[in-house]
Amino acid sequence: MPAIITHHIFGEDVARLLPEEVVSGEEELLAFLLGNQGPDPFFARLSTLPAVAARSRALASTIQAGRVTRAFMALRDGVRRLPVADERVGRAFVLGLLGHYALDRGAHPFVIAQQRALCACDRSLERASGEVHALIESDIDSWILWERCGATVEERPATGNLMRTERIERVGGALFSQMALSVFGVAASAREYAASVRDYELLYRLIDPAGSPASRAAGAVERLARGRSRAEAMAHYARRSTECPAANLGCRPWADPFTGRVRHVSFADLFDEARLSYPALAEALVHGDEARFRELVGGLSYAGRPGTDD
Repeated sequence: MPAIITHHIFGEDVARLLPEEVVSGEEELLAFLLGNQGPDPFFARLSTLPAVAARSRALASTIQAGRVTRAFMALRDGVRRLPVADERVGRAFVLGLLGHYALDRGAHPFVIAQQRALCACDRSLERASGEVHALIESDIDSWILWERCGATVEERPATGNLMRTERIERVGGALFSQMALSVFGVAASAREYAASVRDYELLYRLIDPAGSPASRAAGAVERLARGRSRAEAMAHYARRSTECPAANLGCRPWADPFTGRVRHVSFADLFDEARLSYPALAEALVHGDEARFRELVGGLSYAGRPGTDD
């Protein structure tokens, strides 16, 4: 999956494709942009009991693994069950979650293909494949921030991508909780989402920019416990360059890890493909056209794995 900055920039792009009346006003836009972070904040749940944190991470993995059509139809139904005053914020949030899915399913096979290629070149990396994955994503984040905004995380911190109101946290938590139970049979407190977003924000405050004293200290502590550091891999370097090997701007061939299909596209190409696919997905969801939505999902999970939309 892409990381925090890339998802936010994607959200800014696709927000412009929506009819003006669908997402209007500052709070609805913030809800839409936070929704574009998808279930990723649940992976950052730390400031709680280990068992609670583990359940949050498991929920994020479960959501990403499949049943995409059922999940989004449940979210749509959940919006209609909200208090009238919260409905528009809820709809914007769900449409943002859809943006997260659209980008994930297209980009994740690309990232996994690079991860596997790097680990194949150096077998010592296999035990740290998750860290390799996170490093690829953070490199792409730093590149797209400079390429699109002419900025680094020093000027535009990653935490700025998590702006929200109390209502957005509350509504997002209620929607995730309802969907988790109705689709996956997982009981999750409606308060867990807000707590997870706060932990996600705290994490990036601590680790960015990469190489800072706080980032190195966090990495050292994690390595003592695990032997490697996911936090340091997630940290963003303040790079001022349009070059990025991880983005495959030279369009070298890579193989989809799920289908074996060889492609010659860059991350920028995949970003554009996802952006162009989004309006049709959003239209089908807004209209509640489940058959059309399922057709557009095409059986793909957030990871881009086919045959998972049961």
